[in-house]
Amino acid sequence: MSCQHNNLIDDTTLEFPRTGFWIVHVIGAFFLVLLGMRLAVRRAPLPIIAYRLLKMLR
Repeated sequence: MSCQHNNLIDDTTLEFPRTGFWIVHVIGAFFLVLLGMRLAVRRAPLPIIAYRLLKMLR
């Protein structure tokens, strides 16, 4: 005797990794992008960015 449950994600790519798996990976990627953006802004002060932008527009 087996117990069969009807599940919407049976036989799909989402079957093995459940919702928690995807939430952890999405939040982790979002955190890494934000950390990289903060580091990039700290390393390049605004006057240097403005100078490069004006130089590029010439």
